[in-house]
Amino acid sequence: IPASRTIPAYPAEDVAAVLSEELVRAVRRRFRRKGTPLPTDDHEVVVLAIEIDSLTVVELLSSLDDILPFQVTENVVKPGGYESIDQTVKHVTRRIQGKWNEYYGGGKR
Repeated sequence: IPASRTIPAYPAEDVAAVLSEELVRAVRRRFRRKGTPLPTDDHEVVVLAIEIDSLTVVELLSSLDDILPFQVTENVVKPGGYESIDQTVKHVTRRIQGKWNEYYGGGKR
């Protein structure tokens, strides 16, 4: 009987926190360049209905390198982008969890 592998707990909260922080920074930079005001509270920016293009998300995936034991590729990002930071974080975090399970040999759960 082969030994079953235990999949380490996926650090979803850490992944979501890094993605959210990086996206807030990117959105603030973009709006500052345009001279468009944003709420000062980061949580308000996270739930704000704003376009997040897929290229922006792909560019910040490397910020997860210190948390994850594998590189995250652009296939976790939805082509065409997202409608808010919150939507982006939820979608990408869920997709990365699938990659986490695959990495540890557990397949999708």
